Amino acid sequence: MPDLLRYSALAVFALIAAVVSPAHAFRVTTEGGPKIQSEGGNFELGLNARAHLDVHWFNQDNVDSRFPPFGSQVLGADEGSGFNWRRTYTTFTGRFYRLNFKFENDFAAGDFPHTLRETWVSTKLGSGLVTVGQFKPYRGLEELTSSNEITFMERPSTSSTGIYNGRQFLMGMGYKNTVGDKFGFGVDVMSLAHAGLPIEGLTYGGRVVWLPISDENTTMHFGFSFSRDQANAESLSASAVDIYGGRQGIRKSLGTAGVGMGSPGNATQTTFAAEAAYAMGPVTVQGEYANVRLDNTHLVAGAQKNSTVQAYYVQASWFVTGERALYRKDRGTFGKPKPISKWGALELAVRYDVAENTTQSLIADPCRTATSKCQVQVITLGANWYVRPGLRFMLNYYVTEASIGNAGAGEVNRKDEPYAISFRTQLSF
Repeated sequence: MPDLLRYSALAVFALIAAVVSPAHAFRVTTEGGPKIQSEGGNFELGLNARAHLDVHWFNQDNVDSRFPPFGSQVLGADEGSGFNWRRTYTTFTGRFYRLNFKFENDFAAGDFPHTLRETWVSTKLGSGLVTVGQFKPYRGLEELTSSNEITFMERPSTSSTGIYNGRQFLMGMGYKNTVGDKFGFGVDVMSLAHAGLPIEGLTYGGRVVWLPISDENTTMHFGFSFSRDQANAESLSASAVDIYGGRQGIRKSLGTAGVGMGSPGNATQTTFAAEAAYAMGPVTVQGEYANVRLDNTHLVAGAQKNSTVQAYYVQASWFVTGERALYRKDRGTFGKPKPISKWGALELAVRYDVAENTTQSLIADPCRTATSKCQVQVITLGANWYVRPGLRFMLNYYVTEASIGNAGAGEVNRKDEPYAISFRTQLSF
C-alpha cells in the first residue's frame, strides 16, 4: 500500500510537471515524498500522506453502587473496542518565492472543514519565521511532536489529549526563532477556534527551549511554556480532561472554566509548564509538568471558585537495535530515526502519567463526581517496530488507577483499575 500511494502520487506530479514544463523548467524528486521544484528554486510543491489504523480492546472494572460512575464505569460492555481509523492525512506543502504554505486535511476526523489540520502561510521575518493560519500553539514537548513520531499511540495529559482538551489546532499568528545552537523560542496569539467555528475567544502564550548539550550522541533539552486561554460562549471551552486507551477510550473531565455560575462568566485557563529530556545513544528519558488554573469551575456556598489541575509524566524509551532518537531543532522536539538493519528498528518504552484536580473535595466539586478525589494515573507500556521508513507497528498496554476518594462518611476509598490494549499500523510517505 505505501508503494502504491507513493507511485500514484509520483505519476500525478510527473503529469503536472509535463504540463507546465514547456514554459518553465521543473524537476521531480521522491526523497521524503513526491516533490516538484523549479530549476531556479523559487517554486516548490510537495505531497505527503499518513494513515493510522488502530485496534483497541478494553477491560472494565466492576461497578460499585456506592460510588458515582467514574473512569471505565462510564463505558458499556462493548464500547470503545474494535477498529478505528485514527488518522488519514493528506498534506500539501510548498514555497512560492519567500512565501511558504501548508494545507493538511484529516479525512478520518469527520466533516469538512472541521477536518482541516495545519493550514497556514509563513515567511521569514528577520532571522525568524512568522506564521498565519491554523497550526499548533507553541505548547510543550509532546504536544509539538508529530503524530508520526510520538513514542506512544497517544500523547500524555500535559497535551491537548489532557489539559488543552480540544485545542490542538487553532487559528491565529505565531513567530518562532532560534538563537545560535542552544536557544529557541516561539510566541503566538490565536483565537480559541479551528476551521468551521466562529472566530471567538483568545489565547496567547509562548515557549522557550535550551539545549545545554547537543552533539552527535547526546542531547539535553529544557523547556518552559506559558499560555492563557480566555474562552467565551461561542469559542472552544477552556477545560482539562484525562483520556487513556486512545481517543476511543475512557474520558474523565477534570474541570471546565466558566461553568461555576451556569454561564460562561470568567472562563479563563492559565497554564505554566516545564519540560526536560536527556537522550544518550539509544536511550531517551523525558518528562513534563504542568500547573493549570481554571477560573470559575464550581460553586461553594453560592460563591464561584477556581480550580487547580496538576498534570505530569515521565517516560523512557530504548532502541534495542541501536538507533537513537533524532532532535529536531526547528520544532524543539524529538523525532525517530531510520532503521539501520534490514529487519527494522525495535523500540521499547514505558510512561507514567498523572492528572489531578487538587481542589476536588466533597464540598468543592469541579469534576462533577460528588467524590472527595479526582485523580487518574496511567502506566503505559509500549513496543514500536519500525519496519522501514514510512511503516511502523505500535503496541500499547495501559493500566489505569482512577482514585475518587470517599463518596460519604465511612465509605472506603475506591480505585478503578481497568486496563486496555491498543495496536496501530502506521503508514506514511
